[in-house]
Amino acid sequence: MIPLGEALGISVAHLNAVWWCMGGGRIRIEPDPVIEAYKKDLDLTLIRENLRRTVDERFERLMALQRFAEELRRAGQAIRR
Repeated sequence: MIPLGEALGISVAHLNAVWWCMGGGRIRIEPDPVIEAYKKDLDLTLIRENLRRTVDERFERLMALQRFAEELRRAGQAIRR
């Protein structure tokens, strides 16, 4: 029998992360220590909140964040002059 991750061409760590983010599943995959270390600091409420938005709303927020980052970059350059 071919392992699921190998059959799909993705790593066990990726499969584990997907299952965890989807609320778990009945398939037991050995946890990856790196993913487990990151999971403790992951706030799923922010991910769920973002996924409730439409694609357009997500892009609008992303563009606003990019405008803000550009503004910060320009301010930093002005201070250094």
